[in-house]
Amino acid sequence: MRSSLAVAAAGLVILAGALAGCVPESGPTALPTASESTQAAPGTRANPLPVGEVIPLSDTSAWTVGASAATEVGEGYVVLPLRILIDWDAIRVQLEANGEDPATADTLGIDPWASLIVRYIGASGRSFELYENGSVDVPDELWEVGTVYPPADDLTANVAVTVPADEIEGGVWTVLNTSGDAVFLAAR
Repeated sequence: MRSSLAVAAAGLVILAGALAGCVPESGPTALPTASESTQAAPGTRANPLPVGEVIPLSDTSAWTVGASAATEVGEGYVVLPLRILIDWDAIRVQLEANGEDPATADTLGIDPWASLIVRYIGASGRSFELYENGSVDVPDELWEVGTVYPPADDLTANVAVTVPADEIEGGVWTVLNTSGDAVFLAAR
């Protein structure tokens, strides 16, 4: 009896090894197809949020973001017309959860530029977040908004980023908060 169990076990090991050889090797991850993109959640890299729509950065985030217009393309740079909605009640809940006085949201305010990171992800997958073209004046830049207080809850600002010309076509924007929650926005 023992020898037939050993033979059966050896057969299973051989069968498992043969089946393991039938599994295709993993290779580079392909970009999603158009049909996969429509099935991905809105605001993901596979399905960037369309221009004109807004979405919260996460279920608990006080930030809701979107592109208010199509990306403006200049000579070696792009500009995102960004819309930001602020949920002051969510900020108060977060402060209270951290053991802080929720009223500080009203007295200290918040600075979107200090709280949000905006990047352009080029066609190759490389990200860009710096603007290095001082010769072009971009009005209403995000860093110019400054600290805001209630009842301000709907802001628009521009985010300019230097991007090589060959990286612009096919790129997307991403907006992250300091917790790492991210939303991807379509450039056009």
